[in-house]
Amino acid sequence: MPNIFDELPYIQLHAENLSHDRRIHDLLRLAMRNMVNVHTLHIIYGHMKLASSLVAGFLDQSREGRVPLRRLWIESCALTPHALHALASSKVGGLQSLRIRRLHCASSFSTGPRSLVFNEYRLSRGGTCFPVHGGAGNWLRTSVQCCPEGMSDAFRPFTDAELMHHAEMFDRDVYSNLPEIQNFIDGHEQLAQDDMVVDAPANALHSLFMYSAPTLTSLNLDWILWRRKGLDDSGDATTILQDLATLRFPHLQAFQVRNAVLPETMMPSGVYLLEDTFLRFLEYHKKLQCLAWPADRWYGETRPSVDVQNRVRILIAHLASVLTDLRVDAAYVGMGEPLTDWSETPAKEQERKRRRRFIAEFAPHMRQIKRIKMEGGIPRDEKREILRALHYCPLKKVVIIGVSFPAGNTWGANGLDLKAVDDGSNWDDMHDLEAEDAQGIAESIRHGSYIPREFVFQADYGWPAIQQPLLRTLLVHHASTVEELKLCGYHGAPILSHLTPITDILLTPLRNCDNLKQLVISFWLLTWFEGDYRDAEIIKFWTDSRSPSSTALVVVPRRSADTLDHPVDPGLFPLPNAEIYPPPQYNRWAVALKTNYSPSALAYRVASDIGPYLSSRAKSRPGGVLVRASFCIGVKEESRSSTDIFDMDVRIGAGDQVSEFKGPREESEPSRWWQKLENRSWF
Repeated sequence: MPNIFDELPYIQLHAENLSHDRRIHDLLRLAMRNMVNVHTLHIIYGHMKLASSLVAGFLDQSREGRVPLRRLWIESCALTPHALHALASSKVGGLQSLRIRRLHCASSFSTGPRSLVFNEYRLSRGGTCFPVHGGAGNWLRTSVQCCPEGMSDAFRPFTDAELMHHAEMFDRDVYSNLPEIQNFIDGHEQLAQDDMVVDAPANALHSLFMYSAPTLTSLNLDWILWRRKGLDDSGDATTILQDLATLRFPHLQAFQVRNAVLPETMMPSGVYLLEDTFLRFLEYHKKLQCLAWPADRWYGETRPSVDVQNRVRILIAHLASVLTDLRVDAAYVGMGEPLTDWSETPAKEQERKRRRRFIAEFAPHMRQIKRIKMEGGIPRDEKREILRALHYCPLKKVVIIGVSFPAGNTWGANGLDLKAVDDGSNWDDMHDLEAEDAQGIAESIRHGSYIPREFVFQADYGWPAIQQPLLRTLLVHHASTVEELKLCGYHGAPILSHLTPITDILLTPLRNCDNLKQLVISFWLLTWFEGDYRDAEIIKFWTDSRSPSSTALVVVPRRSADTLDHPVDPGLFPLPNAEIYPPPQYNRWAVALKTNYSPSALAYRVASDIGPYLSSRAKSRPGGVLVRASFCIGVKEESRSSTDIFDMDVRIGAGDQVSEFKGPREESEPSRWWQKLENRSWF
C-alpha cells in the first residue's frame, strides 16, 4: 500500500490501463454470479477498473441468490463513473458499516479532471521504472506514469495513448497463450458491461451517505486527503462535511473522522463537532457509542451563544452515559511531541486553545469510556490531562501513538544516551528531544499520590521539575481496570537490551497494573554493526526464518579448508617444522545475527527487558501477559529511507518465562494483515 507520508499525497489512484482488458472483467462477472453469500467487501489499494467491477457487481440487485452487501471498506483506490453511479443509488440500501480510508476525496469520488501535477504519479503498465515502498522496510521497483513537470530534459514522458497501447500489447501476449479463456466466455450468455456510459453523480460520496443512512450503524472516514498536495483549496471538503452534517442515520452507533497524518488530511476551517456544523447532527444520534474526532475541532476558539452552550451541556450529559469508545488525534509533529505546547503563532495558539477546551469541557464529564485512543502530535501534558479527566471512566484499553515514546524520553537530551551505544544513528531528527528530570521524577514518586474520593478534575498544564511520569498518572487513576495498553512512538523509546537508567523510572509504574493482559510497546533496535546498517539483512533473516523453503544464515565456525585440524592435548607442543594451521575463522556477522536477531533471541531479549516491569499477578494468570514489541527498521539511504513496523509477539508468564512467541512480522504479512482487519473495531 502507498506509504502514508511519502507516497499517498503524491500517488493518483486513477490507473486507467490496469486491469483494462475486457476478458478479466467478464471472468469476474461470471465469478460473482457464484458468490451468493458475500456480505462484506474490502477493497484496499485496488486497480480502479477491477475495484469498480467489484463494487458494481456486488451491489447489483439482479444477481441471483443475492445476499445484500452489509459492510463496505474502500481504501486507497479510485472508481469509474459506472461504480460511482452504483454507489450513489438506492442499491446501497442495506449497508450497515462503511469505511472510507486513505484516498483522495476530491478525485477518488469525482469524474472531474485527473491530470497529474508536479511530483504526482500513477501506476501504469509499460511506463517509467520507479521505486516505491515495499511494505517490509525495502524498496520495490514498478512502472508508473510521472508528471513531466520539473524533470530533466533527458526524461521522456509517456502519453496516455502510448501507455494504453503498451497495456493492450501486453494483454494480447497474455491471452494469445490462453485461447480457452475466450472460449469459456463465449460459452456463456452475454453479460452486462460495467464500462457503459453513465452520468456519474456530481457528489457521489454524499449520495452514498444519503442512500445508506436508513440502515447504517457505523460510519468511518479515516485519514482522507481533503485536498491535493501543495493546494489549500478546501471547497470540496467543506461541502462534503456540511452535507454530511445535514443527514440523519437512525441506527448509527459509531461515527469516526480521523485525520492525524498530513496537512492534506486536516479538516477545513470552521468545521466543529460540538458547535456550528455538527451540533444538530449529534443531538439527533442518541445511540452513538463510539466517537472519533480531531482534538482541536470539538470546539471553536471563541465561545458561542448562551443557547448553544446550554444545548452542548445537555448533549454532553447524554454522551456521558452512552459513549464507550473515544478517539482523538492531532497532526503529527515531525521531530516528536513536546512536553507542553509553547507555540506563539496565532494559528497554533488557537489550536492549543481548542484542544484544551475539549480537555476541560468534555472529557471530565464522561463516565462510561472503556477504550481511549490518542494519536498524533498531542503534547504529553495534554495526554496526561485527558487521562486525569477520564478519572471516573472504567478504562480497559488505552492507546497512545505518536512520533515520540509516550511514556517519556529514554535517550536523554538530544539523544545523547542513545549515541553512547549506537554509532550509526542519524542525529538530525533528535535535536529536539527533551531530557527527563530523573531527580524530579524520583522525588514525585517519594511524595506519593493522593486521589480524593470525590475527585474534581482541574487541568494543570506544563511539566514542572517534580512531576510524576505519564504511566504513573495513568495507573494512579486507572490501574484497577486497564487490561490493554499500547505505547507507540520510536523517538526516545527503550533501547532493546541497552535500557538507560531513566527507563526504569518511567516503566516501573507498570508493576501496579495487575489486570494487564496485553502490552504493545515500541523498542529501538540497534542495527549498526561493523560500520554499516544491517537492517536489510536482518529483515531478510526474519522473512527467511518463517519460510520453510528458504535457508537462513547459519553460523559457520570454520573454513572448509580447515578439515585437517585436530584437537591437541594441552600438554603437547607441535614438533619442529610441523605444519601449523591458522585458527578457525568465524563469520562475526553471522554469529551476531543468530544470537541477537533470530526470532527466539529477540523473544528472550524482549522478555528480559520488559518482564521485570510487569505485574507478578498479571504474569501468573493463565496465558500470562502478551507483549507486542514493535520495531521500526528498514533500508537507509543517503537521501531517504524505507522503514516499516515489525511486531514481535511474546507471551510472558511467571518468572518472566517465555511461553510462546511469534514474529517478527511486518504489518503486510498475511496472517498479521488479516488479524488486524478482522479485529478492527466498529466495522
